[in-house]
Amino acid sequence: MHFAEPTPPAVLIPLLSYLQGLQTERADLGELSRLLAESPVTLADLRDYLHFAYDSYRRNLVAEGPWFNLLVLCWRSGQHSPIHDHAQSACAFKVVTGVCSETVYAFAADGAVVPGITRHVPAGEIIASHDSETHKVSNLQAVGTDLVTLHIYSPPLKTMRIFSATGRTGGQWLAPEHRAIGA
Repeated sequence: MHFAEPTPPAVLIPLLSYLQGLQTERADLGELSRLLAESPVTLADLRDYLHFAYDSYRRNLVAEGPWFNLLVLCWRSGQHSPIHDHAQSACAFKVVTGVCSETVYAFAADGAVVPGITRHVPAGEIIASHDSETHKVSNLQAVGTDLVTLHIYSPPLKTMRIFSATGRTGGQWLAPEHRAIGA
């Protein structure tokens, strides 16, 4: 297992122990959700990983192994992911601070993606999806209000399909590089 600098906070040890034990297959989505829900992680615990960018959300690496990535994602108001799926990865994340807006998409008969529901998920709640489940994650809060989420991808997210709300399916997209602290 590779840890980014600095060493992850002790509050994440139960989660990391489970992830480290993954030997031959991706994590169970229900187990990831449960572990995240039970984790008492706070914004103060993640202070060393709170790095924001002005042009898009920022992915900050906490730890990684052959079957997972653990990241802190930092979002300024108005920042959002593309409409995407998770290819062959399970993804679960906890809203640490702020309100996360998740829009779930469906496919029309002609292949276009269409928005379904948007739910606004407060701090402490979990969002989980895998494979071809298609969504967009956004920080739609007032200007100056940040969103911080703790994400697990298993296996590590290397590529995903992205989609356009104004056309048919998109293409493959290499997952953005996550930045190790100090990078």
